Amino acid sequence: MKKTIALVAVAALAGTAAADSLTIDVSGINSWGFQGDAQNESLSVLLGAGSTVTGISWDVNLTTVGISWADENTMGFEGGALEVMPGAGDAFTVINQNYSGSAGGVALSADGVLDIEFYEVGFDDNAGAVDSYYEAGSTITISGNFVPTPGSLAVLGLGGLVAGRRRR
Repeated sequence: MKKTIALVAVAALAGTAAADSLTIDVSGINSWGFQGDAQNESLSVLLGAGSTVTGISWDVNLTTVGISWADENTMGFEGGALEVMPGAGDAFTVINQNYSGSAGGVALSADGVLDIEFYEVGFDDNAGAVDSYYEAGSTITISGNFVPTPGSLAVLGLGGLVAGRRRR
């Protein structure tokens, strides 16, 4: 009986927030226009309700199109609450230029989904067309305390109970 109680306790603790990181491949993502443009590409990453994001880092390979400059390319987190401009200060066109860096965290909405929009600031040099894009090997790493969703918590709990039962 004690083993079962211990496994249930471990399964319950699995639902608490844990320091973690998540790496997202953004290769092939395009930046089209200003923030909110219908053509912009975006990602919604489920981290779990109650999760926190303590840091964001990037290692991207950026290519601009036409006369678009590297410093116009922007990743906006949570509706622009945090804006990351990997090519900041590079007021010229680039081809497969590597940029890496890090920034602080951002407050998540109550749903636990981190929204990321890829857009241009300053000028939309190629109206109705791509201004810049991320080449192969481009990643963003999200650091924080992620809370598992109830579904994954249930699987962990059931797995722990089954494992405890099989040992007997």
